[in-house]
Amino acid sequence: RIRERVTDQVILTRTLKTIGLSEALVDEMASPVLGTENPYLGTYAKPDGIHLRIIASGPSTEAAQFLVAPLETRLREIFADNIWGVDEQTPQECIGDLLSQRGLTLATMESCTGGFLASSITDVPGSSTYFKGGVVTYTNDLKVLSGVDSDLIKKHGAVSHETALAMAVAVRSNYNTDLGIGITGVTGPSSLEGVEPGTVFIGVAAEGQQQSDQYRYPAGNRSLVKNRAAVSALLALRQLVEDLKAS
Repeated sequence: RIRERVTDQVILTRTLKTIGLSEALVDEMASPVLGTENPYLGTYAKPDGIHLRIIASGPSTEAAQFLVAPLETRLREIFADNIWGVDEQTPQECIGDLLSQRGLTLATMESCTGGFLASSITDVPGSSTYFKGGVVTYTNDLKVLSGVDSDLIKKHGAVSHETALAMAVAVRSNYNTDLGIGITGVTGPSSLEGVEPGTVFIGVAAEGQQQSDQYRYPAGNRSLVKNRAAVSALLALRQLVEDLKAS
């Protein structure tokens, strides 16, 4: 939430961050509350999802907040669990808070992201209470040494739903954690095993529950693919933890 005074008006902003929805779908879902000038609502595509930004102005902070609050409440009703964070909150902070609250531990096995995910997790102070560690298995040999079945890789390929999920399951077992994440993909610029650059598979695993998803990012920028894959992995893990709570 950012406050600033312009002439005699206070401008107040509030950003709600969503995941799992396209920009077009967010616009459609928010259409009943779009179109007002004060408060104004805008949608913006970001690496960590689609952001809904409320901007209101008034003669005081309280007056501006009075305009923001009902719109935020309505948006939370519309988007519910698709909202993962607010304002300056990052995915790693969000997942850190969630794991700390639930008393859960995490380990990661990364291929194409080369440790970027583990690095982002440890950017959060106190992450050692829930993050036990991670391993980079950039080659198939290291994936096998880390517990991924070689026959599975031969059958489905190193970049696949099955391998990403096997990585998540293996690292969870190896590190004796509640949760595991596996990431495998092609950062580019060339294809690998017939898989186009920018393609990433992310697996997340917990006791009795696991899932994997495919993501496509703009090819041509390896750092961008790594960044977006790490964000997607954290938000996929958040959804898994929320599903565990509901089950």
